Amino acid sequence: MSEPVKYETAEAIFNGRLRGNQLMVSGIHLGPEEARLLWKSPNLTEINWLDLDDNSLGDEGVKDLAECEYLTNVQYLNLNKNGVSDAGIRYLAQSKYLGKLKRLHLRNNPIKGEGIIALFDSQTLDNLSTFQVHDGWTCKKMEGWRYRPQE
Repeated sequence: MSEPVKYETAEAIFNGRLRGNQLMVSGIHLGPEEARLLWKSPNLTEINWLDLDDNSLGDEGVKDLAECEYLTNVQYLNLNKNGVSDAGIRYLAQSKYLGKLKRLHLRNNPIKGEGIIALFDSQTLDNLSTFQVHDGWTCKKMEGWRYRPQE
């Protein structure tokens, strides 16, 4: 098994992973410490698509993400397979910086349900209209929240 890549700057994380206004940082072994490099980067203000699939952010990394003032334009956020529990989801639900978020992916995380309730009740994620929790679980906001299983 290879040693995870270590990043020392946000630019090193951005390098080769930026496609227009999309930042694709999936599967690069990004943990909370290294992710803090990103959260301090004003370059994030240009990002509206943030793909963090298959990393190691955990609840600590998601808390920092939720508190990042540079993520105000993010509309799509992929946190699949990041070790995020209900506690991390509650941080997202309370974020005052993710108000433009429309779509959230949370599959393959140890989520039991309390965090999902927090998303339903969020007073700050006004634009969130779709989120996926586990395979087959897609929730959409249509005159209130509806659960629609995937076929």
